[in-house]
Amino acid sequence: MSEESQQNSTKPKHEVFTISFSSTSLPPDPVDVNIEPEQSSDFEAAVEATGYGLFNYLILLAILPGICANVFDTTTISYLLPSAECDLQLTLNQKGMLNAVIYTGMLCSGFFWGFLADTKGRRSLLIFGYLADAICNILSSMSQNFYMMLCLKFLCGVVISGPLAITMTYLAEFHSTKYRSATLYWTAVFSAAGNVILPALAWLIIPQNWSVTLFNGTFVYNSWRIFVLVCSLPALTAFLGLLHFPESPKYLMSQGKNERALKIFQKMYAMNTGNPPEMFPIKSLSQDGNKKQVDPSRVKPEVSFWKKTREGWNQVKPLFVKPYLGQFLLITILQFGSILSLNTIRLWMPQLFTLIETYDFESHDPSRGAVTLCDMISVRSVANVTLVTGLNTTMTETCVIPPVPVKVYTNSMIISSSTVLGFLLAGTVVNLIGKKNLLLATFAIPAACTIALNWSPDSTTTLGILAIYITLTSISTTTIVTYMVDLMPTSLRTIAVSLAMSIGRSGPMIGNVLFPILLSASCIGPFVFVGAFLISGFILTLFIPTPPTKLL
Repeated sequence: MSEESQQNSTKPKHEVFTISFSSTSLPPDPVDVNIEPEQSSDFEAAVEATGYGLFNYLILLAILPGICANVFDTTTISYLLPSAECDLQLTLNQKGMLNAVIYTGMLCSGFFWGFLADTKGRRSLLIFGYLADAICNILSSMSQNFYMMLCLKFLCGVVISGPLAITMTYLAEFHSTKYRSATLYWTAVFSAAGNVILPALAWLIIPQNWSVTLFNGTFVYNSWRIFVLVCSLPALTAFLGLLHFPESPKYLMSQGKNERALKIFQKMYAMNTGNPPEMFPIKSLSQDGNKKQVDPSRVKPEVSFWKKTREGWNQVKPLFVKPYLGQFLLITILQFGSILSLNTIRLWMPQLFTLIETYDFESHDPSRGAVTLCDMISVRSVANVTLVTGLNTTMTETCVIPPVPVKVYTNSMIISSSTVLGFLLAGTVVNLIGKKNLLLATFAIPAACTIALNWSPDSTTTLGILAIYITLTSISTTTIVTYMVDLMPTSLRTIAVSLAMSIGRSGPMIGNVLFPILLSASCIGPFVFVGAFLISGFILTLFIPTPPTKLL
């Protein structure tokens, strides 16, 4: 027995599914693949031969809470800011810092996570990342001041950066070319659904008068902190769900562990078709699909972590030389502009709606013409906060916030729902109009929306414009990731996605810090700022190369 076979015979049980299904659970799906019994096949032929069925549905179901966790981590702060500004004594600039700090954490750790995923595997890092994220969010819910919250949300960014990038690669490597793009768009539907669930949770929890005070008021645990606690549940659920799924077979093949990859393909085939694993038409695997079997003596032996670390650094070098340098830089620049444009506006959206809904229309001077968006979002040092001076000798000041209008939450839910519909439509039409045409539209139309916002006369019109803007910019970020997955080879794919996403996350980090500064100087300033990136993205999209028909 070969060394690789011995390793497979003694591997831990978690390498194989712990879910069992009878052979009659699903009718066999026809698999249009003709493979000679002794022919060695590449990844694309093997994954296509597994068909599409129960396994694919289950892995999507397991990924769902993880996708929601990614959304919750980056968006939770934006919904608690209007209610937490008194407890944490926040200024407008500090709100921008809290919105931005999670992206700072992602930027610091993105390269590290991508490197580990390409040297240590996808699955184990997903499991560890989601567990660590759940713990960080639980601790964040206990924050008692601005600096404590700032540090803990930074740590959330550090740990969620890995799962955020690895999830897309992990899922793509269980699907054939026929289903890969559509499947990645379905994950974006889950992401959009998370954006619907989050404001709904905020609406249900934050307005409540729940509060526990300990240690003579030193420690307060109230409704917005409970909201942060509840937002840790998706990451914890993803951790538990992914325990039942295997390592990516594409990654195993890249490491020369073809027998382990073959067993995973056989299990996928059995779950998808209802046939016994032994009926899987492919009997051996190789990277290039020729008939030559892999020589067990050439399979890489287990090496130390530090040696893998050194090898990993060497793996990064091809990204910065031909033929990958140009396309990597192009996709990275597009990702930067897309993520900046999306998350700068998206994370300030609840605060903007709060300012719009609390605007005093009676105070508007009719001689100035109709009310504009700039009138409604006039900036104050601490938005919607009244400082009431006490009459006692100590002259204490009490921070009083008016209740957050219900429309702030319902408007966010409407916009998020439109994003879900947008992704459903994008997943349907992407194969009809092509990814490039779709990406061009998702840059051009939001750019027009940034101009239209300046003349928005009321909350309803603003809601409609922002719904189109958020939907299309969300689709653009997902489309750009699929380009990176298609253009990069397996050995560089996750590190390339991680680097591009990390650099892209510096966009909202910069955008959320500059937004209140630009808004204080000129109402139109932040909208022109993001619009310029969208126009640049439209132009650069014209130069994206055509991806290969197979994953490299």
